[in-house]
Amino acid sequence: MTKIPLKWSGICALLLAIPSVALAGSVMDEISPAQQEQVKKGDQVLVTEDVAGNAWPRIRVYRIVNATPEEMAAVFFDFSNAKGYVPNLLKSEISKKVSPTVVDVDYGLDVPILPDEYYTTRNTLTVLPDGGYEVDWKLLRAVQTKDSVGRLRMIPYGDGKTLICYQNLVTPGSMMAGLLRGKAIQQMRDSVQAIALHVEKEKANDPDALNREVAALRDLLK
Repeated sequence: MTKIPLKWSGICALLLAIPSVALAGSVMDEISPAQQEQVKKGDQVLVTEDVAGNAWPRIRVYRIVNATPEEMAAVFFDFSNAKGYVPNLLKSEISKKVSPTVVDVDYGLDVPILPDEYYTTRNTLTVLPDGGYEVDWKLLRAVQTKDSVGRLRMIPYGDGKTLICYQNLVTPGSMMAGLLRGKAIQQMRDSVQAIALHVEKEKANDPDALNREVAALRDLLK
């Protein structure tokens, strides 16, 4: 067997890494240089974008997670466990499997002032060519919410880390939605933080559980 010289192995590895670096860079370019520095330091950065006619803004949350994109995707796509660590989540159950990578999930959310909200989203998992993952979701039905569409991008970032961008736009149906704008933004901020911390906690303290979720992800992608 012909051995590849060490210097060429290093060059090949570098070339393979270029798409990941480029994609991570393009995601970082969505925010300001000051915000990029915050993310690189380990902070979570939230960006709001007002949408005409909508009481709530489009939310984007960026942060780096100390886990691989595969580990991040495995935990996030394990929807039935979400109610155990996402704040104010009363219910998270897969109600329909459209395909191995497309599932409908029933949620229940504890809402202040208004009655609790129960809704169903269709979630689609996509493997990105750079070794990253993306989960897109779209509201199918809800008690009060008119619409919700979003996605979570998980991009390789450095050695064993993931740059995530969580994006969501919710169109509330209640006349009192304006009063809950701040609460809605905080809920999304807290949810992203909870997901990231849960992945990191599992990786550090319960690798067997994380390995089971990764194995389940690989099985559904076969």
